[in-house]
Amino acid sequence: MNSLGSYLLYTITVVTAVLHLLLSPASCFSQQQGSDSTRGLLFEEKTRLGSTPPSCHNKCNECHPCMAVQVPTLPSHSGPRLGLTATVPMEFFESSPSTAANRYSNYKPLGWKCHCGDHFFNP
Repeated sequence: MNSLGSYLLYTITVVTAVLHLLLSPASCFSQQQGSDSTRGLLFEEKTRLGSTPPSCHNKCNECHPCMAVQVPTLPSHSGPRLGLTATVPMEFFESSPSTAANRYSNYKPLGWKCHCGDHFFNP
């Protein structure tokens, strides 16, 4: 009877070890698929940030292919009109002029244009 108990214990141990080895890689693969789908969701979220490209169909004066591209917009340099100046509280100004100048020095707003060849067209 002792050898039968040892054999049964040995068989259960081997079956458990084999099942553990067979099921472990499957659980690893399912975790990777979950992380890939999470990365896909993050990529979709990032692609939705910002504005959507306009339709450039028939916007390039018979030039083909007419494609939407993002280009830096030109800053408007219109100064205040006479009699319409507003006062700004001093709390909006930086104490150091170099800090205030550097805060927005890298800011370059982008806008959409339709591009064909060497020409840009308004959408």
